[in-house]
Amino acid sequence: MRHPRHPSPFASPGRPPPRLPVFGLALPLFLALPAPATPQTPRDDLVTISGTILDAVTRQPISGVTVALGGLGFIVETDGDGRFSLNSVPVGQYTLRLTHPLYQPAVGDFAVLRPGDFTTTMQPVAADDDGLMTGIVGVVNDAQGGSALRGVTVRVRERRGEGAPDAETVTDRRGRFSLDNLPAGPSLVEFTQIGFATRTESIQVVRGRVTNLRITLSPDPLEVDPLEVTVERREIKLQDVGFYRRAEDGFGSFIDRAAIEDRTPAQMTDLFTRIPGAEVVPDPDNPLERYIVLRGGRSSSTERCYPRVLLDGVLTSRGGSEPAVVNHLIDPSAVSGVEVFPTSSGLPPQYAGTGASCGVILIWTRR
Repeated sequence: MRHPRHPSPFASPGRPPPRLPVFGLALPLFLALPAPATPQTPRDDLVTISGTILDAVTRQPISGVTVALGGLGFIVETDGDGRFSLNSVPVGQYTLRLTHPLYQPAVGDFAVLRPGDFTTTMQPVAADDDGLMTGIVGVVNDAQGGSALRGVTVRVRERRGEGAPDAETVTDRRGRFSLDNLPAGPSLVEFTQIGFATRTESIQVVRGRVTNLRITLSPDPLEVDPLEVTVERREIKLQDVGFYRRAEDGFGSFIDRAAIEDRTPAQMTDLFTRIPGAEVVPDPDNPLERYIVLRGGRSSSTERCYPRVLLDGVLTSRGGSEPAVVNHLIDPSAVSGVEVFPTSSGLPPQYAGTGASCGVILIWTRR
């Protein structure tokens, strides 16, 4: 933290600095320290101004916020508790600027009349900017029989003061549900189904991450199993194309962006070296070129059968006797996820066709 080079502030004996109410973010932002009772503070006095900056959604302190008081060169940063202090500030009218790379900047008038302390908030930048999903997904089961519950209403209750409608969905035949585009922070999630006790849980939604829930409902409100919560990273595009839903079905192999970054592949074929049912083979005429053969394309004959390849749902290689040159098709850094179906078992019908018996590879690019 950088402190302005000014002498220590004067203070009125016996008069503690007043604390201001909590201010919300607004443009223009106007924060004013109240005028004291008579006698009035002299205009040439130097005072100390301190404050706390909170996340407008989670109400948690924000560290590393740059606080600048225009016209004087006062620049400091908030500490781990979101606190800052400006010492030896002359009484007067200024422009206060708050900036942080993860939050929308706040700029406005700031009237300094006497020593004081205030609290204000900053709005986080939209989580969707990085292509990651912010939301809740999960599955609901019967607490007694363990079977999936279909048609359970899952509702994220409106958070007081935000004025947004409730987010709501219902579970499918496998008890699964998904709610995206949720604001980060604590959310009250309600699960209701006719014949079962309503269950309400407070869930912390993390910006740019998906909170996974595994929950049970019981006819008896006294029989409630603990809530299982995990947090993972999910790409918005992969969510939209059904990547995660197919991964939960258990057919094929799936590589998401996090796994790609963990493997740090130099080229696309490097992603397939650890996939069950996949084999990377060299071109007999060009050892530097490599192709992919899946379980469905292996046979006792010398002729290989290559998989069908689709890029963002568009056919790029028909498979069969035609090898897919995936290393020249796309760079791994531009890939959001890969689905590998070694055989036609479990393959979504919209991606089937000639050559699908040799296996299918679906490649999804980043947004």
